[in-house]
Amino acid sequence: MPAKRRAAAPVTPLNFRMPQALRTRLREFADARHLGESEALRLIVSEHLAEVDDVRELELAERWQLKQASKTFRDDIAGKVKTVPWEDIERIFADALAKRRPR
Repeated sequence: MPAKRRAAAPVTPLNFRMPQALRTRLREFADARHLGESEALRLIVSEHLAEVDDVRELELAERWQLKQASKTFRDDIAGKVKTVPWEDIERIFADALAKRRPR
């Protein structure tokens, strides 16, 4: 019966040089969290990349929001947007407040 083959590791090792000052900071970070250096480094990289993704997503949302606001502004200037008179808004809020139960 042939020997079973080990499944390939889902990750590959990464070897690189690290300046001593940075390595010291990594060790301090790891010690403060009761982690090994490699676990601490994976945590730092993972958190940083998640933050980068979040910033990118926020930038895209803000860009979309600015485009929508610009389009609405241009449509309003061109008279394409139907607006609600301020009196109607005040009336709606006054009606809602009148129907609210006292506490």
